Amino acid sequence: MAQFCVEIADSDVDRVITAICANYGYQTIIDNPNFDGFLDEDPSTNPQEITNPESLFQFANRKVRGFLTENTVAYEIKQAKAALSIPSGPDISDPQ
Repeated sequence: MAQFCVEIADSDVDRVITAICANYGYQTIIDNPNFDGFLDEDPSTNPQEITNPESLFQFANRKVRGFLTENTVAYEIKQAKAALSIPSGPDISDPQ
C-alpha cells in the first residue's frame, strides 16, 4: 500500500497536533463505555468517566485520515454528478 507523508518541523509537531485535537474536539476524559448505570459509581470498579485511551497523536492521525477520505469521496461524488446527463421531464398534461 502506498504512503502519503508530510514532514512537520520538530518544533511545530506539538502545535499541529494540539490544533487538530482542539479543532476536532479531543477530550482527555471521556464517558466510560462500560459504565453500568444500575450500579453505584465507583472510581475503581465502575467509573462513569475514564481517561481517553486514544492518545493525542492517534486522534490527530485518525482525523487527518478521515479528512482525506471525506474529501476524496466528496470530489468523486461531484465528478459523478457532473458526468450525468440531465433527463427531460415526463410529458404530463391535464386531460380536460
